Amino acid sequence: MNFWPILVASVVIFGISTLWYSPILFGKEWMDLVKLSDEEAEVSRSKGLWKLYIVQFIMSLISFCVLAFIITSSNSDGASNGAFVGFLVWLGFVMTSGIGSLIWEKKPFKLVLINSVSILLNLVIGGAIIGAWK
Repeated sequence: MNFWPILVASVVIFGISTLWYSPILFGKEWMDLVKLSDEEAEVSRSKGLWKLYIVQFIMSLISFCVLAFIITSSNSDGASNGAFVGFLVWLGFVMTSGIGSLIWEKKPFKLVLINSVSILLNLVIGGAIIGAWK
């Protein structure tokens, strides 16, 4: 397994996710849905939010290591095949968990949609990067 595409995918997805959850796209709506006030967000920023970003980046590295393993194990090569594997991972694990959140945790549909589509983009784009590199 080549670590470079995993690292590149993690950096790219970190940027996309930062934009996704920013006020430019869905940040304000996400904050409303999770009932996070501007004041609470500011307190988090002042207490060292960068530490949480580091943890999230490490989680991305782990996720893309697993995705790279699945792509490699399935002998998928090329960006489209990698993206398809990412989609299948989303469909089989993330989407089904999101439906569980709707049913059992009574999470708002919009919240599940924002989070699930974000992960879908992450897995498809990350899979394409990893598959193209193979």
